[in-house]
Amino acid sequence: MQSFPSWLYAHLSRFDNNFLHHAYLISGRKGVGKSLLANRLAMQVLCHSKDAILCGECHSCKLSDLENHPDFHTLKILPEKKLIGISQIHELRSKLYESAFLGKNKAIILPHLEKISLDGLNAFLKILEEPPDNTYFFLVSDFLNQVPATIQSRCIDIKINLPDLDESLEWLDDYSKEDSIKALNLTNNLPFMAKELLENNYLSMRKEFIDDISGIIKEGKNITLTSEKWLKEEDSLAIKLEWMSKILSDSIIFNSHNTADTLTDDTDNMTHYLGKEVNLNQLYELLTKTNKLWNTFSQGTNLRKDYQLNSLFVDWERDLGISKKI
Repeated sequence: MQSFPSWLYAHLSRFDNNFLHHAYLISGRKGVGKSLLANRLAMQVLCHSKDAILCGECHSCKLSDLENHPDFHTLKILPEKKLIGISQIHELRSKLYESAFLGKNKAIILPHLEKISLDGLNAFLKILEEPPDNTYFFLVSDFLNQVPATIQSRCIDIKINLPDLDESLEWLDDYSKEDSIKALNLTNNLPFMAKELLENNYLSMRKEFIDDISGIIKEGKNITLTSEKWLKEEDSLAIKLEWMSKILSDSIIFNSHNTADTLTDDTDNMTHYLGKEVNLNQLYELLTKTNKLWNTFSQGTNLRKDYQLNSLFVDWERDLGISKKI
């Protein structure tokens, strides 16, 4: 069983149950452990111990699932909705002004701060300005630069940086070192995303991805079908766009330094070709477009994903060389 990640412990050690702020903003890249830390901190404020660690003995601690704790609330996007709306904020507000069921604190997690509507954010800001007693908020965001300054100014910032390789490997010790290193390389050392790949037969997904991208670059074939297939597998869309960016960044490195030392093994032939044959400015321009689309999809915008993904594939086909052997 995996232990609590070592790179998150520093944040726990600075968290004192005796000197709590009413709101904490936890930020960092998707896959570094923000939600895990938010849940752990929420458990700590609900624990009846005065120490900075979970006692494991009080009634709150013995409620093993936070979702069943009467003094814990989380705001999630409702089915068929794109954003958290103002009605959910009003509903939350009514619960916050009730007394704690277990007689101590209340804890609230907002796991997708950037996915709250503008009206919802304004309503939530009013709660932060006049927070109920003994109520603590843990806000989570993948995109700190998109969090309004009015929200940030009322929170204690907790920024989670990428762990180093040894820390990630230690946490992934349930898997072989070789597989863990491959998964970390494919996720830019994002340990939680690497773990997801390891749990979901990533080798098969990766092979299919390479086949899809090779088909687009070599022949421009099946662009619409590939786009439709990727959109049906939406849970893996973000990591596939990351992989597309990695192919381009590797190609830029090879173009600039003519070295293969840092290239990803299973796409090195592709990046050799692109690094030699494609203009450096084109590679940079396409990398910018790919990263922009990843950012757009990650934020869950309402723009048409089918049109945008298909358009990106067309750009790849046009700029990276059709009907050429890799």
